[in-house]
This record gives sequence, C-alpha cells and structure tokens, in this order.
Amino acid sequence: MHRKLDQKNNMNLKPLVTVAVVSVIAAGISLYSRNHISAEPNPTPTPVPVVITTPTPLPSPNRALKPNEKFIAPIGLYIPVPTDMTFKQEGVDDGTIVNVGFYLDKGEDYELYGLFSSLDGNQTLESAKKDMVQSTVNEIVIGGYKGIEGLITGPKTRYMAVIIKDGKKIAFSTIPPTEANKAITDQLLSTFSFQ
Repeated sequence: MHRKLDQKNNMNLKPLVTVAVVSVIAAGISLYSRNHISAEPNPTPTPVPVVITTPTPLPSPNRALKPNEKFIAPIGLYIPVPTDMTFKQEGVDDGTIVNVGFYLDKGEDYELYGLFSSLDGNQTLESAKKDMVQSTVNEIVIGGYKGIEGLITGPKTRYMAVIIKDGKKIAFSTIPPTEANKAITDQLLSTFSFQ
C-alpha cells in the first residue's frame, strides 16, 4: 500500500514537474534570445538626421560695376582697381562668410590688404587704436564710415586704416609703410564706397 501511495503522488507530481521544466526551458530561451539579439549590431541603424543649412545669399551689387571695379559682396564694398595694380580676393566660406581678405598690389613695392572678419563683433575704434603708435593716429572717413589710421610697429610693421561697419571692423593695411605708399593708399581709400 505504501507503494501505491508513492505511485499516486508521483503521478500528481509529473504534470507539475513537466510544467516547471517547460517553464525553465522557456525562460532560458527567452533570456538567451534577448542577450543574443542585443549583442548583435542592428542591421538597419536609424540614420542620423542631416541638418541642412541654407547659406545666406551674398548681396549683389545694386548698380552696374564700372570698368576695373570690383564688388566685395560680404561687406558691400566697391573698389576701383587702378590699371597698374593686381586685385585678388580670398574668403573662408562654410555656408557663411567668416573672413574676407583682398589685395591690391604693384608687386613688392606696394600692397594694400583689406580684411573683414564676421567673428569680430562689437568692435570699437578704441580697441583698434591701442595697437597703433599714438602720435600717428588720425581720424578718417572711408565710404561714409568714420575710422582711424595709424602706424603699427613690430614684426608686421604697417600703416593701417580701420573703420567699424555694423559693429564689425574692416581694416586696410599698407605694406611697406612708406610715405609714398601711404599717399597711394589715401588716394585709393578715397575712391572706395559701400552699398
């Protein structure tokens, strides 16, 4: 009789053991699947959104250019180029203008270099004046904008004229800084105009 009771208990336990074993196997498969899937790279990664910036269009001249006249769009500057000089313009552009430089030269004897940086916000003439030899500083007007001129000495000695337009500095440097070259620059700057 003792044996009959054990068999009866075993029969009652078999379905429970089977359910328990099946549950453990199912849980193991589920855990394995989760770990296995997360360890593999995603075959279709979500693409990184591409931000497209529309560059600000550069202004066009609001009038026809005269013969030998150049227009520097980022600053709206008209420059008449004398026939005995060479003109060259450079710019750094990543969709927006950061720096613009231009040259007027007669070889090694004379060079006028203009520089504008959009990064130099809230500039003042006082900040430009501190680099100049104080006894050489004079007030000037270029294309209707007040500015200063003076001699800057040091490793890059040059005569410099500076104006502030829309809170940004535009500098015009003359190399070599001789009196004759300063007279050429003064004549050139008197012909510059802004849009």
